[in-house]
Amino acid sequence: MELYQLRTFVTVAQTGHLTRAAEQLATSQSAVSAQIKALEEEFQMPLFLRTPKGMVLTASGSELLEQTEKVLNQSELLLHKARVLQTELVGSLRLGLNEDGNFLKIEQLCNMAASEYGGRLKLDILNSSSTIIQQDIDADRLDCGFIFGDFPENKYAGVSLGSQRILITAPAAWKEQIQDAAWKEIVQLPWAWQLPNCPYRKKAEIFFKEKGLETPTAIYSADQDATILAIVASGASIGLVKETDAQQAEKQGKVIIWPGDYLELDLSFIYKRKRLQDPLIKAISGIIRQIWLPVQT
Repeated sequence: MELYQLRTFVTVAQTGHLTRAAEQLATSQSAVSAQIKALEEEFQMPLFLRTPKGMVLTASGSELLEQTEKVLNQSELLLHKARVLQTELVGSLRLGLNEDGNFLKIEQLCNMAASEYGGRLKLDILNSSSTIIQQDIDADRLDCGFIFGDFPENKYAGVSLGSQRILITAPAAWKEQIQDAAWKEIVQLPWAWQLPNCPYRKKAEIFFKEKGLETPTAIYSADQDATILAIVASGASIGLVKETDAQQAEKQGKVIIWPGDYLELDLSFIYKRKRLQDPLIKAISGIIRQIWLPVQT
């Protein structure tokens, strides 16, 4: 019995599906199935009932699940204890970015990490999106990351970095058309939308529903502000982007900002709640607080 097999057991139990478990664990469905089969053979009992709708825990599986989760938690506590016993902080973290490095102040983060810890705190920095970052932290493919929007506080902890305005931008040539436009005119224009799992879009859809408006149909879809701005600047549509990017593009004469309503999204740095006392997490959280919340440090 290996820890990775136990993690697979818990993930299948949580997702109720071999395919979804394989996606979370970044492995194949056949590998997940083989690990479950190996555990069942070792325990000499079935852990799941295979049904057309997915994997359902047996009564024995349900009892073993609770104990398995305790074993995995204890293994993480053991690893944490080993790190605490080290004479100095040493280790690496996988950090997910939901926006570009300039906006997230990565240059300052790396400078401070090097200054305070030298080469003892190593960072693997990956560009991603808010939704995927949460999924990757949950599946242990990332240790921490920046996200927009809400997150389940019973599962994650983190540092609130304030709210960001999300503005509607339009092609520069449309200035007269949209300057005094109301929402009912704005929603009729061609739109470049973020992909469905993007917090911008989720927030906007709620906003439209509250105002009794239909969500505009996407002519184009993209997952990065830079791409949305390129589409808007081409004269093809309007689109939502964060305030700093919108203002910069407007100064360059590429777009104009609609002077009407705007959305607000919370920006956070998050990690698993059970890692609150992890020395590496505490180290990077401290650096982020110094950069983003200097008055509070």
